[in-house]
Amino acid sequence: MIIYAEYVFLENFIMNYFILSLTGKFAKFKSKRIKFIMASSLGALYAFVIFFPSLHFLFSVLMKIACSMLIIIVCFTPYHFKDFFRLMGIFYLVTLVFGGAGFALFYFNNFNGIISNGIFYIANISIKNIFISCGVAYILIQFSWGYIQDQLSREQILMDVSIEINTKKADLRGIVDTGNSLIDPISKYPVMIVEYNAIKDILPTEIKDILLDNKIFNLEQIITQLNGSSWVTRFRIIPYRALGTENGMLIGFKPDNVLIYNDKYYRDIKDIIVAIYNRNLSKTGDYRALLHPDIV
Repeated sequence: MIIYAEYVFLENFIMNYFILSLTGKFAKFKSKRIKFIMASSLGALYAFVIFFPSLHFLFSVLMKIACSMLIIIVCFTPYHFKDFFRLMGIFYLVTLVFGGAGFALFYFNNFNGIISNGIFYIANISIKNIFISCGVAYILIQFSWGYIQDQLSREQILMDVSIEINTKKADLRGIVDTGNSLIDPISKYPVMIVEYNAIKDILPTEIKDILLDNKIFNLEQIITQLNGSSWVTRFRIIPYRALGTENGMLIGFKPDNVLIYNDKYYRDIKDIIVAIYNRNLSKTGDYRALLHPDIV
């Protein structure tokens, strides 16, 4: 069987370019086109090791990993280990999908090929087949990536919450909201927003009256209403800005403690403020609290 070097290089270059492009897209990591070309060329040249028996040590597992790391560094030049390992993980995931799609396509067609040191060489492949396999892999990744990412992110950001005050406790579900940057102006504690109906059973009558009777909060009137109550020291008014609301106010309080947990995470927090929201936070009822990202 005759293997043409230029075809080997071109085939590997195209596949590498597609894989690196998708890696950058899914990792949300931008890079220059010249770096994509350089990294793709490096990966394509690595395939030529099969023609040099004296260099077969380069096909060891460690050398393959080292080559992958070098390709990622050349293409993206990540400055943080977190970015580097994320790029590596996505790179291998995309590579596996591309390899599986390409092999499946060639399996159902007539082809000649050889396997050497874990690398599969196909003799009668065409540029058309390469682009078809790339297209199939791209479609598979596009359809599956969003679903996988959504499931993983939902598992990570949905948390069980237990709010305790004066021996009373309210259990509910919360979601980590990266858009929630509310901070109590007095204590500088992070603020979590909770639906009124989810915690009304642990609230005293005077707080319920304030929430039900006042749409526009009057601080002086509220202080008078709370006079003599132990809630005077717990009570907070949290200013906020949102779409359509320039100078909004939320009533809040300092609980005794808040537990935030799931199967893999547990935290007991005392330095936190709970703000009360009179409407539903989720249309589907999946969660009833917006957690400040700093507390998770």
